[in-house]
Amino acid sequence: MKKVVLSKSWAWIILLGLAVLDASLDMIFANSQGLQSSFWKPIADFFGIQSAIFGVPLLLLIFLVAVKIGAFLEEKIEGVLYAEELVLTTLVIVYGLFDLWLVLVYFFNFNLFRNHFYLIPLLIVVGVAYSWWAEKRLKR
Repeated sequence: MKKVVLSKSWAWIILLGLAVLDASLDMIFANSQGLQSSFWKPIADFFGIQSAIFGVPLLLLIFLVAVKIGAFLEEKIEGVLYAEELVLTTLVIVYGLFDLWLVLVYFFNFNLFRNHFYLIPLLIVVGVAYSWWAEKRLKR
């Protein structure tokens, strides 16, 4: 059977790359306006973060906590082996799609979604669909 999840080390390496790409795009094209969102502004102000690239370690820390909680719940509720790898791979797919959207917007003026909040339901559906499919494969 082919692997349906990434290893922990590869997933974290890819997440680091995606976070740096996201922060770089935000700095270059939006002058770090991502830090002004209602979610990030209080956090950035508390830690004194002025540039998006300096928020990458904090973002990875948030991801770490979310992955640990998600993997714990996945393992206890669903009884899935490789729960942490499943949660990490889902995060990589969803964050990768978001970064792909940013690249399309900034480099190719892709205007299908006027606001990134419109993308959230689509990303949730993709993440849930992958998780459900991968969970079924892992339980075999």
